[in-house]
Amino acid sequence: MITESELRALLQLCALPGVGNGDRLRTLLRNYGSARAALSAPAAAIGEAAALVRDSAVIRRRVEASLRTVLRTGVQVLLETDLRYPTRLLHLPDPPPVLFARGRLELLERPAVAVVGARQSTEYGESAARLLAGGLSQAGVVVVSGLARGIDAQAHAAALEGGTIAVLAGGIDVAYPVQNTWLYERIAREGLLLSEMAPGTPALKHLFPRRNRLIAALALGVTVVEASARSGALITVRHALDLGREVLAVPGPIGRKTSVGTNALLRDGATPAIEVRDILEAVGLGELARRGPAAETEHGKSAPVPAGLSPVARAVWAALGHDPMHVDDLADACDMPPSVLLSALLELELAGHARQVSGGRYTRT
Repeated sequence: MITESELRALLQLCALPGVGNGDRLRTLLRNYGSARAALSAPAAAIGEAAALVRDSAVIRRRVEASLRTVLRTGVQVLLETDLRYPTRLLHLPDPPPVLFARGRLELLERPAVAVVGARQSTEYGESAARLLAGGLSQAGVVVVSGLARGIDAQAHAAALEGGTIAVLAGGIDVAYPVQNTWLYERIAREGLLLSEMAPGTPALKHLFPRRNRLIAALALGVTVVEASARSGALITVRHALDLGREVLAVPGPIGRKTSVGTNALLRDGATPAIEVRDILEAVGLGELARRGPAAETEHGKSAPVPAGLSPVARAVWAALGHDPMHVDDLADACDMPPSVLLSALLELELAGHARQVSGGRYTRT
């Protein structure tokens, strides 16, 4: 375990201009043996800019704030030489010398697949993300994503029960975007949050491409659900290809903006992700698919019925799928009066097993 004085020195080095969490920090730690010793390095080694401000009040305040966050929230600090450091990140040409983690570190030891995609997602894409991520989770595969709104959030939420890793662009204590704060907090308790940035670092635009390389490296393969022609998910794909990881894409409707990137990936040779089995086979985990039902059947109707529901709500849940259904179609399928159906749908919504989408339609969560 790293001592508090060494941790303070490490955070101070990360806060210095020209040092940060990159090659210079790695060189300093290797040459001087510890962060405390590296702080006393001459300007020629630590850098002129860093030497000028290393003892400034601004740096000290930033370090103390970061240290309080680490100690208060139970953040674990993993050095590149730590046995707990994820070995998959060492495949990168520039693995972060320091990694900040909060949650279940054991998830790093399990096989993982990235599920990423558009922030401005469609109902089709969100349904596909939930179906695939949920199926991977049921098969024992950890789902990795970037906690962005849209596809990322849907993938994380569907995989919470089995295990999910969220790689953050900002500091480990920064829930971004704000609307995903609830998901951030649940992953902190039930999954794993990872960041290479010091606590308190805002999620700035230029940090997201750096975040994407970590997503690609942690996974055996990257599955893109929806992506425009210039989607950040395609940056993750480029990193995956550089690392020799498998790339899969979910086919999308022709002419839709969010299908341009995924359909182009398929045209260029990506593996189609039609069901969970496709992903497992592509990343070398086909045995998990053959061992049992790794994915739900069409519309997810083979999934176990949630406990604690009334008989009417169970019947409505069984009729629902991941593709949105209009209340009129549900009423026909369940053969029940609209008033009874709406009461059951409310019960399912309150229990978190269904949600309403546009046009008076409902879908499973």
